[in-house]
Amino acid sequence: MKNTLVSNPAGEREVVFNFLDIKKVPEGLSTKQVYLAIVKSGIHARSVSRFSLVSHLSKKLISRLIHINERTLQRYSPAKKLDLNSSERLLELARLYYFGIEIFGNSEKFNQWLNRESMAMGKTKPIDLLETHVGYKMVMDELMRIEYGVFS
Repeated sequence: MKNTLVSNPAGEREVVFNFLDIKKVPEGLSTKQVYLAIVKSGIHARSVSRFSLVSHLSKKLISRLIHINERTLQRYSPAKKLDLNSSERLLELARLYYFGIEIFGNSEKFNQWLNRESMAMGKTKPIDLLETHVGYKMVMDELMRIEYGVFS
């Protein structure tokens, strides 16, 4: 399987923005610059609901992974923007989801993998590692190994 994150960043960007219901996107910028601009301006709270629908992850879990109290998130209006850190974490989660679906073929298989203990990750479920940047990197690295057929 080819690495679509590298070979087709525009396709990734389109899918990630669909996952997050982002419609207004700065033009004339590279994908990384667009991501940075979106994160700095803040992602709307409605994006959490949208991502929950497409990922089949609960809002409770997503709120934990993006470091927002679930009750606080429930009180946000859909148009309220998340802070910089939560916006960045939600964007990272959506990108990870894009990559995982590319590797596993669909969200159901990817979710099964996320919720299964991994020997390569210390008998921990990948989903439980996504609360930190270090854990996110571990999961992403493992996905890349799977993509290239290097199972640890």
